[in-house]
Amino acid sequence: MLMRETSLSIRIETMTNSIVTFLEGRKQKPLKEGKKSAEEIESDYSVLVWVANAAQRAPQLSLVSHPAKFSHPDARTSPILFSTARKADGLLRSGNAHAGHDVVGNAAALDVYTFLSLSLDDGQTVLQHFEAQTDHLKRLLGADADSFQAWRKSFLQIKTNAEGNKTHPNVKQVYFPVEQGYHLLSVLYPSGLMTEHRERLKRMKPYALEVKEARTAKKQQLFHPQGYAEITGTLIQHFGGTKPQNVSKLNSNNGGEAWLLPCFPPELDLLRPALPQKDFFTTLRLDEESKALFKAFRDLLVAGNNNTDITRQGFLQWRDQLLVQLFDWILLKASAIQNYQGGWSEAKAYNLSLEHQVWLDQKQFSKRAEQGWQPAIAQQMVGWLARRHNRMIKGHPLAAYLELGKEEKDEFYALAVQCLAEMEDGR
Repeated sequence: MLMRETSLSIRIETMTNSIVTFLEGRKQKPLKEGKKSAEEIESDYSVLVWVANAAQRAPQLSLVSHPAKFSHPDARTSPILFSTARKADGLLRSGNAHAGHDVVGNAAALDVYTFLSLSLDDGQTVLQHFEAQTDHLKRLLGADADSFQAWRKSFLQIKTNAEGNKTHPNVKQVYFPVEQGYHLLSVLYPSGLMTEHRERLKRMKPYALEVKEARTAKKQQLFHPQGYAEITGTLIQHFGGTKPQNVSKLNSNNGGEAWLLPCFPPELDLLRPALPQKDFFTTLRLDEESKALFKAFRDLLVAGNNNTDITRQGFLQWRDQLLVQLFDWILLKASAIQNYQGGWSEAKAYNLSLEHQVWLDQKQFSKRAEQGWQPAIAQQMVGWLARRHNRMIKGHPLAAYLELGKEEKDEFYALAVQCLAEMEDGR
């Protein structure tokens, strides 16, 4: 019974052997070309023969984190395989990012790294299994102990760092200040990070399936659980020309492209408000907020016409609250001009009254103590509010009752003075 279970286990491993699947795919091209006999090709791509050949070619490759050939195709440096622990220091660096390694060396031997990168049924790669010397990999390869150890030694050379770091004149270099001198740094390209960066941008591109679905939902005004984001101003940088594989494996996978984000400092322009040439109140334009306030004010006056709907005390309280909000809206619009650079009212294009100058132009603020400008501005605020309201109620059945006249404006004046004074005291 034990022998049957063992035999069954071996057959299942063979059926799920991703190494066999990989080699089946590799041999399809030579079979189609027909340069060799089918029997010879089958022999070349059998597990034992192909893996033995791959082990001989493995030393031609080096596993790296920062390839030098991105700086210059003729750069020859010692392979750098950098790894460090993750640390919550808030810095963007290799140890704090999840990115794979790259491979450099003989482009004709890159299939060896593809083999070592194969993921087996336990989620571990072939290279990881070689490092751990697992019995599972031995069974998949069908190798004896001596062959397995010889292959392991050859394949693991891909991770061997050279003794001593050697740079090259074609690598970009910078002088970094240290104490009383400088340290010469060779700047190398983090191809793993850039590949992960590119993959994340690809998932945001319009042709990504999830992005297409979200865009369609937006056009149809439908909810989408994920939504989508867009990044504009990206730049594509090319490496390796027509032979990206000569730079590195990841560069070959990416078609020789790296996607860059714009890192220019923002170009900030001082926002210029609509500066009044003669009268501030002629430049005021109603927005949704002010329209809603005027409508609420009109509705309150209509309700006040029917004493059964609202008490006199309640009416006056709500009316004053709406008036304060309208006056504050006016003063908020004025504050945008007050925060603009001073001296603008002195230009020839402007012909403001003195009270408007000392109210709106910060260069004229020093004259405020000499001028009785607040009563004049408060009166104009009330006048503008009354004109706007009276224009908006034209055609209303109760227009005669709703219209604001001198009596109402005199009553509102004290409230306008109070709002203006509070705004100026808070500056």
